[in-house]
Amino acid sequence: MMDKHFTFFRRQCTVLLLLIQLLTQTQAFSTSPITPTTPLLTRLQNIQCELALSIGRIPGTAMPPEWAASGAKLGLTLELEFTNETADYEMSKERLLKGDALMGSKLYTTYPLNEPTFVSARGTEVVKVKPGAYGCNIQQIESQQYALRFFVDFPEGAVRNDVELPAERVYFLSSCWNVEDEGLLSRAKKRQRKLEEGIDEITRQLDDIEEEQANSNLFQKAIKFRESVTLVEKRGKLKLQLQDLEQTYPLESGRVIKGPNNIIFAKEGVIAVKRLRGAMGTREQYHWIGTFTYNEFFEDE
Repeated sequence: MMDKHFTFFRRQCTVLLLLIQLLTQTQAFSTSPITPTTPLLTRLQNIQCELALSIGRIPGTAMPPEWAASGAKLGLTLELEFTNETADYEMSKERLLKGDALMGSKLYTTYPLNEPTFVSARGTEVVKVKPGAYGCNIQQIESQQYALRFFVDFPEGAVRNDVELPAERVYFLSSCWNVEDEGLLSRAKKRQRKLEEGIDEITRQLDDIEEEQANSNLFQKAIKFRESVTLVEKRGKLKLQLQDLEQTYPLESGRVIKGPNNIIFAKEGVIAVKRLRGAMGTREQYHWIGTFTYNEFFEDE
């Protein structure tokens, strides 16, 4: 009888020890510092920022022609936090936010820190905001560029003149870069300078050819013309390479903003709403309703 009680007690102790170890490991994981190998989603957690929203018609939108047809804008300032809380089941079904094999499919909660206000003919109006979710997936492995997408819910929406912020889920689409590797940017900047110098050199050569043609005979002009065509084609290729480089890396200071945890964010992003299309209403389309910019990042108080 005593052996049975002892065996039961020993099993209970073993289970308790396993639970303590699991709790300790979980706590250590949740409080571990940011390191170069930390996934980007972990780096985003607990970042707080202020966004300037500009709701209104923008080129390329599929919103109805009468929506914001006047060109007016609805400006809002939204503060939010990318939390470390896992998004609930309903939010986790958003396909737009889903990551890839490298990032996983887990989504985290986006929490609003304020209720934006704006002034209309009725006076100062408050815009209700509810929590949403965020996720990201990698776009360019070489440059560590990621697509960052998140949403919040506006249960009551907002209206100013003919500009309406729909009373529904609103999506924010932008990009960010993981720049933990400082050599990544330095190599890209070196490549940028080399391309710019190559373009400038070809431009100088074309200017010289143009001056020489003024005093050339017909045969010499034909030769110079062929040279200039070759140089123009070469310059065009260099310009395309430069454009691609500047779109892939955060090199233009006016288009990016440095955030915490060695993350650089694209300064501006697009705001959209979801519409379901197709015979079964399962095909998702996202219609642009404005743009947003990152004003600043701030510490948790």
